[in-house]
Amino acid sequence: MRKYSVLLLFLLMGLSECRRGTASTKPATVPVDGPAGAVSFLAMGDWGMGNAGQKRVAETLAAYAQKQGNVQAVVLAGDNFYMKVAGINDPVWKNIFEDMYDIKRLNVPFFACLGNHDYKENKAQVELDYAKFHPESRWKMPARWYRVNIPADKPLVALFMLESTKDMMSDADWTTEMAWLDKELSEVPAGMWKVCAAHHPLVSNGSHGDVGVLQTQWGPILNKYKVDFYVCGHDHDLQHLEVPGWTESFVLVGGGGAGTRTMRNDVRGPFSKAINGFGAFQFTPEKATVRFISASGEVVHAFERTKAGEVNILANTPSDPATTKPLKEIQGVGKSKDDE
Repeated sequence: MRKYSVLLLFLLMGLSECRRGTASTKPATVPVDGPAGAVSFLAMGDWGMGNAGQKRVAETLAAYAQKQGNVQAVVLAGDNFYMKVAGINDPVWKNIFEDMYDIKRLNVPFFACLGNHDYKENKAQVELDYAKFHPESRWKMPARWYRVNIPADKPLVALFMLESTKDMMSDADWTTEMAWLDKELSEVPAGMWKVCAAHHPLVSNGSHGDVGVLQTQWGPILNKYKVDFYVCGHDHDLQHLEVPGWTESFVLVGGGGAGTRTMRNDVRGPFSKAINGFGAFQFTPEKATVRFISASGEVVHAFERTKAGEVNILANTPSDPATTKPLKEIQGVGKSKDDE
């Protein structure tokens, strides 16, 4: 694939390496700090509500970043705006994003991917345009799918921001994205952590459940290259699932502000809870640590994963039991009746 420089990110705290999926870019940067050059980022999805839930999570997110002192990025797992966004100058940008997340405590890039709600009323194009015409903003979305190497100098983490709303994509784009992902994963140097982030889950205990098309079409690629983490939202809850036969740890962080929903599966684990909150990731060359932080700032679950794929639970609270709620009818990825 032809590679050319398309975006220069101005960040007060440094740069990261970023490659677009539709046409590769010169990778973009994230500042490095923390113990032994650790890489740290926060992750959440289903957040752009402008409600009390989003405000609580936003405050806790900023407080956590300030306390940690070495957070280098925020990963946004889609459903970024539930309301209409008229264009790149709509006040929604200031109210729901720029002012919502305190720049004094979270002066880091927010790497975003698209969710099914982002396709309504042409919001997907508006989100891409905002990143293009406001490079000074923390909002980063250089393409519908792209790669970020963190940090640019001797990167430790390869982060793949993916587009999972298949029903809103052409067959050609879907095929192109899968070919791009296969190629990019094949080029990740040994020793780097591989993290894929998208809106929809491959597996989930939540109200939407598993997404078969992602399991059958993305699954073989992720397992082929032994991806370490798959991060997503769509279900409005927090989950950590380890599934036999899959190489990755599944981390669902759909608690960014939208209303939560009850679980319909409680057999898989080790953790699934219908609460607002976010995930906090820290990587060293030897291990990764993931903490689930509730909207009130409590660590409700935490685990370590070694480069060999061994998982050790560090902290836990009881998962929610499944309810007798009928299985939701899902007519393909991204099709729904309400705020999915």
